[in-house]
Amino acid sequence: MTLRKWMKLFATTILIGGAVGLLIGVCMMASDAEYHDLKADQWLYNMFNMAVAGLSFGAFAHMGFFAYMMLNYIARSIFKRPQMWVALQGFLALFILVEIAYWTYGTNFPSAVYWAVPLLLTAASLLVAWRKVRETNPGSWVPTMFFMIAVTTLEAIPAFRTGKLFSLVLELVPLFVCNAYQILRLHRILETRRPEQTAVKAG
Repeated sequence: MTLRKWMKLFATTILIGGAVGLLIGVCMMASDAEYHDLKADQWLYNMFNMAVAGLSFGAFAHMGFFAYMMLNYIARSIFKRPQMWVALQGFLALFILVEIAYWTYGTNFPSAVYWAVPLLLTAASLLVAWRKVRETNPGSWVPTMFFMIAVTTLEAIPAFRTGKLFSLVLELVPLFVCNAYQILRLHRILETRRPEQTAVKAG
């Protein structure tokens, strides 16, 4: 990966985080009765803060992405059998989903959060993993699921600690979208394709 490609990925990820943070924030404010009586300047102030928060989430997601890449590189050198590292990632992804239910059950979050968040996170991660596998190879299933579930959740730990649904959604959704963008862009940046795609291009 060249410096130019890295900077482009970094800048795009931040901008995506800002845009998603602003969109989610506006939608949540519009659906919350507490914000209906705000004046125009107050709305603009809140929108600005949410956009800035989204930008910071994008930067944080980018840091987590490269941390995962470093972890993946180190783990591959430690585990002599690649299947062991893949199996460990699958186990950790399931463990994180259980931890989400544990963190949110019996807290200030709405009662449905403890099962809804793991379920939605798994479903969305499956869609990202399916797209990744379609563009690369079947071996991407578990690593992509691990990245989308475990890394996104770890990045969103501060939001889980607030006990506020607004804060959780405002942070978790931009992080997830940024991570999905990065994992789906990686093979394009590295110019790795499915074998049949390479064969078609060569022909």
